[in-house]
Amino acid sequence: MEVTFRNEAKIKVLAQIFAGRTLVSTCVAGPGETQLLRAESAPYDIFFKNGATGWELTRKLNSGAKNVTLRQQAGRFILIGG
Repeated sequence: MEVTFRNEAKIKVLAQIFAGRTLVSTCVAGPGETQLLRAESAPYDIFFKNGATGWELTRKLNSGAKNVTLRQQAGRFILIGG
């Protein structure tokens, strides 16, 4: 299963997919970039971190989404499709 990640935030973002406690897939996407992540199966946990600091921006647990978009509005990070 592939998950399409669109980064609409203004910063570089690290996206990670976990199955339980096992890291399955990871990628780094700059502003405006789209990347594909591999998920072994749904549900999976997906985490988004600041690509420079490693600080967690947002997460979605038990997701089954095939398309995920991260947006930044008024200083907050919003996850769409997850």
